[in-house]
Amino acid sequence: MTSRHAVVLLLLMQFIHHSSLFDPCQSFSATTMICSDDKALTLPVDLPSQVKSLIVVASGIGKISLEKYPQLTKLVLLNNQIRMITPHAFDRLISLEELEISGNPFMSLPTGTFHKQGNLTKLLLNNNKLELLEPGVFDHLQRLEKLQLKGNNLGHLSGALFHNLYNLQELDLSFNSLSSIDVDLLSGLSMLKKLNLDLNQISSLFSDSFSANTQLRTLSMRGNQITHLPPGIFAHLNNLEELNLRDNRIRQLRAGVFPSSLKTLILSGNSLVHLTSTLFGGLQNITHLDLSQNHLSILPAELFQNLTSLQHLDMSKNQLIKLPTSIFRGLFLIKAILLQMNKLNSLNVGLFKDQENMSLLYLAGNNLRSVPYGLFNPVDVQGLVSLHRNPWHCDCGLWYLHEWLNYSSNAMEDVRQVYCASPKPLKGLSLNFLEKEQLVCVNSSSSTLKGFINSTRSSDIIKIVSDNTTTPISTTKQCTLHEVNGTIVIKCKLMKCSDLKFEANFYHTDKGNINYTIEKIWPEYTQCLNMTVTLTV
Repeated sequence: MTSRHAVVLLLLMQFIHHSSLFDPCQSFSATTMICSDDKALTLPVDLPSQVKSLIVVASGIGKISLEKYPQLTKLVLLNNQIRMITPHAFDRLISLEELEISGNPFMSLPTGTFHKQGNLTKLLLNNNKLELLEPGVFDHLQRLEKLQLKGNNLGHLSGALFHNLYNLQELDLSFNSLSSIDVDLLSGLSMLKKLNLDLNQISSLFSDSFSANTQLRTLSMRGNQITHLPPGIFAHLNNLEELNLRDNRIRQLRAGVFPSSLKTLILSGNSLVHLTSTLFGGLQNITHLDLSQNHLSILPAELFQNLTSLQHLDMSKNQLIKLPTSIFRGLFLIKAILLQMNKLNSLNVGLFKDQENMSLLYLAGNNLRSVPYGLFNPVDVQGLVSLHRNPWHCDCGLWYLHEWLNYSSNAMEDVRQVYCASPKPLKGLSLNFLEKEQLVCVNSSSSTLKGFINSTRSSDIIKIVSDNTTTPISTTKQCTLHEVNGTIVIKCKLMKCSDLKFEANFYHTDKGNINYTIEKIWPEYTQCLNMTVTLTV
């Protein structure tokens, strides 16, 4: 049962309960009757002539008999025990416009089931046990606009199944067991089929004035086992706006497989490893593209170059290591780029050059240690940026990010969780709470220094530990350590005047251990200023 069905069922049950504790059928309105009785084995015998909608919920009905309800325009059979539908079950319902039979255990629909339902516009057959749809079962539903078959056990669909559904606008085949798609499955939606002419002949005769138009706007095949898309499978769906192929097993896609009319394309949760540079070349109308939860590690620089209408791009939860500098070039309308949960270890400074309208940028959960100066300058600071769960190396290479965070903290998601992963003295500290002076770089070409500095006053201890470089530490004294032309400089900001003793211990690759001890005694009645201790190595 879907969440929508559960809510509807609860509301209906509450309505019936408050209306009557004994009568299983109640009038919801002058034209709508609702019935619910788990002991009922048949539909109600008599309905008032004014009732146009009949809703039967959670009953024990196992077989449909509808010979006495010719006035119905809407019939809903939700979560009953229907195990079989006969070919003539709906023969008398010639006025029916909406039909839903969902949450039942029936397994097949025979040919002829809907042969008298020429006025039907909506047909929902969700969450049943359907394994077989016989060819021709939908042939007489030429006015049908919405068809849902989600949540069944369909493993194969005949190529002619939707042959006459010329007015179909929404088709949902989600959560079935489809492993392949017949190349002719969707071509039957074209009006040209009705003329019994070869499509190639029609194209040559009326190439400029007549095309194989279909009305289909939305198509979902989510949650199946589809491994590939046959060439031309969507060729005639030139009005298709939304295509959902999420959670399948697609490994490869060919250029030109998608119709140019698409506005939303969802390919998340597949097995895509490589995308060709021309794959999306003709999708100038697309606004939403979802490539998340695949196995993409490298993207061609030209992949999105023609997607001038793109507004939302999701590439999260892939294996992306690097992005070409020009990959987002020309995407002036884009508002959201989601790159979280990848393996990005660096970003080029011009990556977001054209994204002045972007208000959502997710980079959390990558391998970023720093960002280049000016990376976020084009990004709208009124938007939302996520940077947490990256191994940030907090040295002078993060000066730009530190300043940007201070300026744009309101635009950050979990700004306090942007932690330093290195160097050791700053590990686990939030970048947002550090002073810029604590972000220090040391470049030593003559030696490799490993050491610590102890500054003691009473029982206070400051330690600075470094591998290959000397680094700052965040303390109440705000001490920093860095090297300038072979000179080690220690700077401390004191909270109050106090006599200090510094002990410095370094390891020099040529000289071994080198120890320094320096004491600083403040003259009496002297104003306390920032102190600088200089050690020459």
